[in-house]
This record gives sequence, C-alpha cells and structure tokens, in this order.
Amino acid sequence: MKQNTIFKHLVSLSVSLLILFTFTSCKKDTEELKTETTTIATEKVYIPNVERLASAVEEIKIVTGITELDTLILIDGNDNKLFLVSVKDELIVLKDYIISASKYGYGAKRGSNQTPWGVHIIDSKYGDTAPEGMCFYDRRPTGEIATIFTDTTNIEIDPVTSRIIWLKGLEEINRTSYWRFVYIHGTHEEGLLGTPQSKGCIRMSNKDVIELFPLVNAGTYVNIIRPETDGTMEEE
Repeated sequence: MKQNTIFKHLVSLSVSLLILFTFTSCKKDTEELKTETTTIATEKVYIPNVERLASAVEEIKIVTGITELDTLILIDGNDNKLFLVSVKDELIVLKDYIISASKYGYGAKRGSNQTPWGVHIIDSKYGDTAPEGMCFYDRRPTGEIATIFTDTTNIEIDPVTSRIIWLKGLEEINRTSYWRFVYIHGTHEEGLLGTPQSKGCIRMSNKDVIELFPLVNAGTYVNIIRPETDGTMEEE
C-alpha cells in the first residue's frame, strides 16, 4: 500500500515537471518569436528619394535634348546608391545597388581623384567574360584574381575588378570624365561599400557589377547626383 502511494506521488511529480517544462519552453519560444518579430519590424526599410531621381531624369532630357528615354542609370551620392531605372512610361526602379564614390568628394579637375557629377553616357564596356574578381589594368585583364574583403579592411591599392563601364561626360562640368578614366567597376573592398572610398570612380560589389553589365549598353545615359552635403563642391 505504501509502495503504491509512493508510486502515485512519483507519477504526479513527473507530470507536474513535464507540464512545467512544456510551459517554460513555450514561453521561451514565444519570447524569442516576439523578439525576432520586433527586430524585423524595427529594421529600416530603404526608400529611394523618387523626387530626386525624377529630377535627375529631367536633367538628362535637358542635356541630351531627348524626351523619349528608356533605361537609365541614376547614381545618388546622397544615399550611395546606383539605380537602374525605366522611364519609358513612368519612373520605375528596376534595380538598386549600394556603391562607393570618391573619398575626396565631388569634382572634375584632373588629378583631384574626385567623382564628377552630372549627365554622362556609357562610352564602352570591358570584361564581359572575365571571372568574378579579375583585376584589370588599362582595361585589360591581368590574370590576377583580387582578394575580396567583406569586412572594413581598407588598403591603399585600388584594383579595378570584374567589369568596367567607362563613362563620358556630356556637360561642361564633367567634360574631363572620359580622360580621367571614370568607370563604374567592381572593388576588392566590398565591406566599405556605402561609404565614400574610391579615387573618383563608382565602385560596386563584384556580383552587382556583373549583374548590371548586360543590362546596359554603350549609349545608355547616366546621371550622377552630387550629395547636398558635399563640402567640396566646385563652382558650376
């Protein structure tokens, strides 16, 4: 009789512990779910400045004299973003990519290492079949594959990697772009994208520039929007 009583107590205790464990586990899962949901909800969703992009499209129309345009590249220095847009019927953002412009600010003087602003056109493209990370010198592949840094590593050398999209300026403020070899190209310092780091060119991640490359052609118009906070603005 005594053994049965002890057995019943043990069973009762086991059930109580099981219920307590289940409740605690469920509570923990619920708290983790709430935390995850809160984190997702509080993450900042990037929304492009459509008004600024629309103004850049109008600038292209004014500079080129062409009112019926299709696919364009708009580079917003305010947000360190490159947008591939369609303007055939209305302004539609097809792709957006994080970029880096010059760490020396915006300008067009030879030797300044600054990024030019204003309306450009793609003059030519290089590296169509090159493997990801291929380094280029004088727009020719060197055979060397760059070490790609995805952290904040910052080294002095500035290899041009994966693809080259060579820009030609169409305004007085950027007539030097072509001879300053201003490119859109891949970079080895991918972890620094989103901050000014280049020596005048527009840097992209290697995967992004490879993706963009076949989506544009020689003759595609590009407008580089200088940041409103740029402290190195030249006189127009």
